Amino acid sequence: MLTEEEKWLFDLHGYLILRQVITVEDLIHMVKHCDRWHAMKESELPPPLCSYSDPETEPTAARAILHAEYADPVFDRLILNHNIMRAVLALTRERPQHLLSALTVNKPDSDEITLHSGTSGGWRNPANDYQAADGEVFATFINVAISLVDVPPGAGFVCIPGSHKTYFERPEHININTGPPTVVNIPVNAGDAVVFTEALCHGALPWPCEDSPRRTMFQRYCTSYASWSPGSGPKEEHREKISEGVYEMKQQGGCQGPKKIVEKLVAEING
Repeated sequence: MLTEEEKWLFDLHGYLILRQVITVEDLIHMVKHCDRWHAMKESELPPPLCSYSDPETEPTAARAILHAEYADPVFDRLILNHNIMRAVLALTRERPQHLLSALTVNKPDSDEITLHSGTSGGWRNPANDYQAADGEVFATFINVAISLVDVPPGAGFVCIPGSHKTYFERPEHININTGPPTVVNIPVNAGDAVVFTEALCHGALPWPCEDSPRRTMFQRYCTSYASWSPGSGPKEEHREKISEGVYEMKQQGGCQGPKKIVEKLVAEING
């Protein structure tokens, strides 16, 4: 699924950039829905859509609206996007589970997104594991950040390359503004995706554009046999709003064999 160069890059840096993973038509559609939903009050969102932070009570928080796949089929399809799944299937060794989708808007006055990761204090959470062995790379928790807008240099995603393998705690003075070579900024175009392990130390620089916010769809995947919160599976009360493939992708599974949707995706991607 991943080329030898992509494996090398992911092992070296902890992330990959996938260019133009979605069509222009889908991109326009997603931006339209993003703006419409983010203009709504929390009580107006169509269930099961909800926010991490209610903008009425936390006006400076970067609002993230969850579960867009239940409200529109374009977001449903995005979860099984072949360009994205090519990386997700390889990194989970064909045992993925979709955990969550978060449609996020960042504005110039949004709260700072500081450096963070799934590890802290030199202790590595086994639920956020990363390994490289037998010619493959492996991650138990993966983030995919699909940008719906062009992100210029000096804004958006930053990370400490290679920090997914670090044993030592990050010095306190290292932050999102430290700059290269320690902290790097990754500008992307609309339709590009950054795939990274949650073990990677990452954050975001403030958004500079007053007239247009940063719009990002974050999709999270894990190994389907890992122990996660009970609420990470599909929402049964809204079962009819998502496709069969996405419903299965959201379910936990064993490590003995791949899900049927995975077998289907592997056959389609390999042609």
